[in-house]
Amino acid sequence: MVSVKNAKPIAISSFSKSRVDIIIPFHAQYDKVTSLIKSILLSVKSNPYQITLVDDCSDNKDFHKEIHDQFKPEERSIFKPIVRCIRNEKQLGFGGSLKAGFENTNLPWVLFMHSDCLVEDPNFMLEMGRSLLNWRDQKVPVKMVSACSNNSGDCSLAKKDKKDVEGKDFILEEGSLPLFCSMCHRDLFKHIQGFIKSYPYAWYEGEELAFRMKRFGFQQGVSGKSWIRHQGAATIKYLWQKDKTGEIKKIMEQNRDLCIQDMR
Repeated sequence: MVSVKNAKPIAISSFSKSRVDIIIPFHAQYDKVTSLIKSILLSVKSNPYQITLVDDCSDNKDFHKEIHDQFKPEERSIFKPIVRCIRNEKQLGFGGSLKAGFENTNLPWVLFMHSDCLVEDPNFMLEMGRSLLNWRDQKVPVKMVSACSNNSGDCSLAKKDKKDVEGKDFILEEGSLPLFCSMCHRDLFKHIQGFIKSYPYAWYEGEELAFRMKRFGFQQGVSGKSWIRHQGAATIKYLWQKDKTGEIKKIMEQNRDLCIQDMR
């Protein structure tokens, strides 16, 4: 086990000036993806950022062209976030699509989002960064943070109604962040032996990541001032509805065995 003392420090700058890569994998869910992008572009001005969509082999091969035409930055706009879309020609799943987005971006910070999220808090990204910096200043090794949400999966600490967000940050003593809206410094993955695992379709990537971070002396937390709306399981339900044999669900359940094997 590598202790916190022996881990190489992660370089972090003042967050309000930091640049963020927002990486959003999707499979179909075109309306939700479009709504999420609009909600980011219309409200978030706290940081310079770019949005990278990763089309995980959806049926509509021309959707990336529609995105490009719809979200061209205005010539006269001072604030010009970039929106681009890359495509997997083979379905890689959530983790594999995150990796494709990560390898095709290079800004210091990375924010991973599910395609069925919606931004209602213009400072959600800023507050996540501030939480990470506060933990750093307190010499607490929290290196990945999640926003609060109406639907936070298995992470009960992050589950809050928008009106109940109270500003208190939490550190996960057990469990894992579900990665529906999670941010870290890009350098994190250099210190934990690689990126998020690429399991088929989805499930258990977050559990393995949390285990590996803890092994190297790093923790995960929830920003108490950041909130995001999250529908939850939209893509999974779509895949299950298309698959009449139940094979996809069976494969996803087997990801648990892959996760345990990786932990061992």
